[in-house]
Amino acid sequence: MKRTLLLMVAVLTAGAFSRAAAQKLPPATTRPSPVAPQAAQPPASTGAAHSAGLAMPAYAGSTPEAAAAYAGRFVHLLDSTIVTLVRTFRNTSGQPVIGAPSPGTLSQRERDRWMRCRDLYWDLTTYAPAVATLRQILPAAANVQLKVTQLDSAFGQSTATAECDNIASMIAAPDLFPHWGASYETAARHFYRDFYPQVRNIHEAARALIYALTGLPQRMPPALPQSPPYAGAAPQ
Repeated sequence: MKRTLLLMVAVLTAGAFSRAAAQKLPPATTRPSPVAPQAAQPPASTGAAHSAGLAMPAYAGSTPEAAAAYAGRFVHLLDSTIVTLVRTFRNTSGQPVIGAPSPGTLSQRERDRWMRCRDLYWDLTTYAPAVATLRQILPAAANVQLKVTQLDSAFGQSTATAECDNIASMIAAPDLFPHWGASYETAARHFYRDFYPQVRNIHEAARALIYALTGLPQRMPPALPQSPPYAGAAPQ
């Protein structure tokens, strides 16, 4: 087990928590390569039609070293995905476009933002199954397993990001939504109200898991601000 934790520290020290990778992601129209330094191949297909290239592949290892590397990759990719999602909505109003009767009344930038969000949402859906894997391959120590359980709970309580898929569908196929404006405003309000505290809870739970594994706070990805990324939100 000592060897496993030492390898975890080495993986994290190698840059598993670098935010530079998130800052260099290409536009939503392209599919970037995986940002994990451990990745020798692209992530396995998740079956989803949309992806920003940040999906978490299924575990394929069988050794303590592979388990440690998978845990490090999990936290790195999750951090990159959440940071990218938050950046997508930075300096937005945090409100839907009131009175929009159709997607044609939204700016191209607004439409692109929701499409980007949909890709990130589908990538996020690959992490909850990976938590179940972590539960089995990480040390059985009570504190570690508690943090895995809390991370799983945080994923279960995160519902607002699904609105990205809903709104992207409204934009792509408006004829399927006879009351388009009302549907869009309801979905957008839910997203803007809840997405940030929910993904921040996930992020905090992942940071706590790494601390439980390593005991080294400097190996944790930097915390997200308490305030949402909207224009005019007071920094905290």
